[in-house]
Amino acid sequence: MTDTKDVSDDSDTQPEPTEPSLMALKAFAKEAGEPAKVLKVRDEPAFVLRTWPWKESSVIAECFTKRHGRQVMSVRGAKRPGGRFRGLINPFSPLIINYNGAGEVKNLTVARWLGGLTPLAGDALLSGFYINELVLKLTEPADPQPALFDAYTRTLKALAEGTAVQQALRIFEVDLLRILGWGQSARAGKEDEDCVVEGGELVPVSDAGQRASELPLVPARVAHAVFTQDFSDETILVAARNVLRLLIGYYVGQKGLNVRKTMAQWQQF
Repeated sequence: MTDTKDVSDDSDTQPEPTEPSLMALKAFAKEAGEPAKVLKVRDEPAFVLRTWPWKESSVIAECFTKRHGRQVMSVRGAKRPGGRFRGLINPFSPLIINYNGAGEVKNLTVARWLGGLTPLAGDALLSGFYINELVLKLTEPADPQPALFDAYTRTLKALAEGTAVQQALRIFEVDLLRILGWGQSARAGKEDEDCVVEGGELVPVSDAGQRASELPLVPARVAHAVFTQDFSDETILVAARNVLRLLIGYYVGQKGLNVRKTMAQWQQF
């Protein structure tokens, strides 16, 4: 596994979301206009991205599902000793779930742990919260993303195994960018040319013209690694990470990622 510094640059403890009440979320859905269609979903692969406390023994959970994207659900009795959801509604646990309901907030009715993933710890846990925040910040609620779900699952597996962690994170970042519509690839005849980062894209220096001197420079071999998702050369991992940080930052916007802000604070101690 790579050293702690390199992993922690891309990771952090679980982001602390605001805590909307269930009534507020349902009121928002009601104000949206037409009555929402009642959704009944069974045997859906899912991961919990984050949770909010709700009442004494329940939580509201935002889950990443394979066929229905991000879904917010009320989980009644999740904190009750001996309850059917006790110990299940946690990030990074592969689940099969049933849920139903209309509007923004659904009701979780069944959750079964699939197993197959070692619990994340240390640097792997921090990196897991990093990819969770990427999914939360850069995808839309209820937007099906089965390919991203598969990429997310592969990345969690790599984190759990502790093998090629940095490579797995970089591949996930490119997968996410492409699902957002980035879709860039090496330009024919310019594979060996340096690039610059401009407007969320990698642009060959010859295409950027006079602007190139004012933009972040990306060596050709680093750009090629990003285009092809080939991060087998460990000597370019830090440079590739920095390039992808700039590209993702363009889509995230000025607020940035909470995980990076918290890590910067930690590094002061």
